[in-house]
Amino acid sequence: MSALDELTSAIAGAAARAVPAVVRIGRDGGRGAGVVFRPGLVLTCSHNLRGQAVTVTFGDGRVATGEVRGVDSEGDLAVVAVDTADIAPISWPPLGGGGPVLGQAVFAVSLLPAGGARVTVGHVSATGAAFRGPRGRLITDGVEHTAVVGRGSSGGPVVDRDGNLIGINTH
Repeated sequence: MSALDELTSAIAGAAARAVPAVVRIGRDGGRGAGVVFRPGLVLTCSHNLRGQAVTVTFGDGRVATGEVRGVDSEGDLAVVAVDTADIAPISWPPLGGGGPVLGQAVFAVSLLPAGGARVTVGHVSATGAAFRGPRGRLITDGVEHTAVVGRGSSGGPVVDRDGNLIGINTH
């Protein structure tokens, strides 16, 4: 198998495992993304929210209204409670497996406003990174990656080659 075939297989595999858990956040195509991380709970960026009620659009086109259950504005994260129906939560790396490492291949995943998924490829370019988030908030201990993220990708998952959640796109 060629390196290109291996890369293609890794992208397709990660996408097949991660995309079903990805959602859009907000009305009219969404302002951002999110991911089902537990039954009935979606993780997204706090800057995607505009109040306590949140419109969540699933990959199958189903639209539901969720309610904000927790916000970490310093870390730009939020948890939304919503009926996730039979959507399987995204998987997590095995315990004790360590965090992302420099050079590790990663995939940024989101849903397009018109339907369908976006999966881009990159690698971990920094760990322990600090940067200014929305409204100038300092976010520390971040993972920086090179996967291109398009409009509406904020809040979407960053996954490893096995489709395991290793981060959330925030900036």
